Amino acid sequence: MSLLLSLGVVVLGFHHLQSLPGSWPQHYHAARFGGEHRLMCPLEIENITWIVPQHTRKTVMKDSTPQKTLHMQNLRHPDTGLYTCTNAKAQNQNYSQYLLIDAGHSALKISCTIDSYGSSVLHCSVRKPFNSPSLLRAKSNSSTVDQEWKTLKIPQNGNQLFVFEVPLPEFCASEEQVDPINVFVEVMSSDEYMSGHGSYYMRDIVVPRAPENVTVTREKIFWSSLSWTLSPSFFPLFFEVRVLYRNNSSVTTTTQEQNYSVKDVNSFAVRCRDLYEPSAWSSWTPEVKI
Repeated sequence: MSLLLSLGVVVLGFHHLQSLPGSWPQHYHAARFGGEHRLMCPLEIENITWIVPQHTRKTVMKDSTPQKTLHMQNLRHPDTGLYTCTNAKAQNQNYSQYLLIDAGHSALKISCTIDSYGSSVLHCSVRKPFNSPSLLRAKSNSSTVDQEWKTLKIPQNGNQLFVFEVPLPEFCASEEQVDPINVFVEVMSSDEYMSGHGSYYMRDIVVPRAPENVTVTREKIFWSSLSWTLSPSFFPLFFEVRVLYRNNSSVTTTTQEQNYSVKDVNSFAVRCRDLYEPSAWSSWTPEVKI
């Protein structure tokens, strides 16, 4: 405490030792591990005092005159937390901001797909960067639309990959996409922070859902692709059929039709992709026994 006072920082008290916030902080700063950072108090009041995280190291404070500026150096993970400027005589006037420490690891690696050109969401995944409870927030934008942030809690289970959805900006699927869709992701634990982003053209990441409603009649096997919501005249699908016949021979073939002859078929599965773009195949349908 005496060291903070000698540097011009009047500390009113300490925030209790804090675990992960329940939601993403409204005002936050991401500072570099080992670096310097200044927290500014925007209040128009005199005799500023600060309430700092209980575990903040006294050696982190540098010259902090005037008191509206909290200048910190050689930042470490224990310095993460809530910093509040206020007035000791009028504590209803205060401003809080959260300091996060970016350890400088490589950026988050984000992977995203869509299941049709008419989709309203991106299906994304990221490898969990921390082994402790974490918050993730994500948003997408285009050259004309900036979406709101979406915040999620990352559960601590055995899965190393966290899967989530991000709302897409509206765009005309039948027009050429000139600018990419950008996805921004930030992750924070109780004492660490990481971020990353990806840029995508829809034609490169479209992965249709597996064909659905597989039905068998006396003559043919039929299926549909409900996730492919736009007119087939714009975006036709290409199907790959895997067939095992009763004589134990097998065939894998491609077709644009949504049916196949049932004659002598023992089992059958089908998958699909965009006809005109070399995008990824969907997963296979469950194998159908005839």
